Amino acid sequence: MVIGFLANASLYIPVPSLANVNAWLGFFGSIIGAGIAGLVTLWGIEYTIKNTLLNIKPVIRPVRTDFFLYDNQGIFVTEKSRTILVKEFSEKEKVYFSEIDKFDYSIIINELIEEYQDRKWGDVFAQVDADNLFEEVKRICKLRTYEEAFSNILNKLPEKYSDGVGEKLAEKIQENFRRKIVYEAMNEAKHRSFVFFWLYNVGAGNAIDIRIEWDFTRNQHKKFCEELGFSEDEYRQMLKNFSLDHIAIAEADIMLNTNSDNKVKAFVPNEVILFIKHLYKKSIENQKENNANNNALVSEREISLLKVSYTDIHGQDHFEYYDVIFKMSPTFDDSYNYKEQHFYLKFNKSDRKIIH
Repeated sequence: MVIGFLANASLYIPVPSLANVNAWLGFFGSIIGAGIAGLVTLWGIEYTIKNTLLNIKPVIRPVRTDFFLYDNQGIFVTEKSRTILVKEFSEKEKVYFSEIDKFDYSIIINELIEEYQDRKWGDVFAQVDADNLFEEVKRICKLRTYEEAFSNILNKLPEKYSDGVGEKLAEKIQENFRRKIVYEAMNEAKHRSFVFFWLYNVGAGNAIDIRIEWDFTRNQHKKFCEELGFSEDEYRQMLKNFSLDHIAIAEADIMLNTNSDNKVKAFVPNEVILFIKHLYKKSIENQKENNANNNALVSEREISLLKVSYTDIHGQDHFEYYDVIFKMSPTFDDSYNYKEQHFYLKFNKSDRKIIH
């Protein structure tokens, strides 16, 4: 390769002659110019890398997240409302029947007989066989999701039971399905281990080894509890089963371009959820006692300091601090015996730092 290059170059080496005494100067001048241009290009690349690429840094920011607290045979917290949970369950789960469900159809028919006993339909409903109705509904709903089954029942039952009887049966069966869906969807949510909030990378570089720490040492949460009506003894009793000291959590990395939103989920510590459950229980006590302590829930309250630390791709550590803001309010929805409360966690940039 080198020999070929030299041979090729020799073809263009000017032969000095009296007719062209500047040829050699032109030849060496072009070589020197090309060399200088190459050096300038290399310097430009190095400058770009040092002043652009190497200065790109990630910025990790937690964002406000909404939650829902439910009270039904125990208190539990979800990331989605009951309406959304039920809708998602009905869209993905296929209808399941057990032999025990057959008794529901006897109850449905008896309810209709009682409801229409003084009208002509009373005798018509009395002639409906519960076992046959159950088998018919199983056939209609076979291999269908609950959402598909709803429309199938409403369309198919009137074909078998005329004069409006099929519509009334469909309405009752659909309500039976709703109760079943609510129970299954909420029971599934109740047994999930954690709820999450989102962390976004709003910077321009990858973040690795993200670490999150919740700090309650400034006792903003205790002041909140006092205003809500906790006595010193009640406060101590609450903290017998969990601690609100520094809560450190290791999380995943956020690598740019690995997902469309440059985000990752971080779980809310169980200690924080337990604390919020106790706030809710105290608010219920206040309602029963008809006192004014629940005024403490009217506005947003700071409960903690959040430290987010992470490392960029160059090994440099970064630290961000946020005030954790809490707000809870009832939705006044207790459908299907699930009393619902909405709350959110919001994260405001803070000048304070965690001191160990």
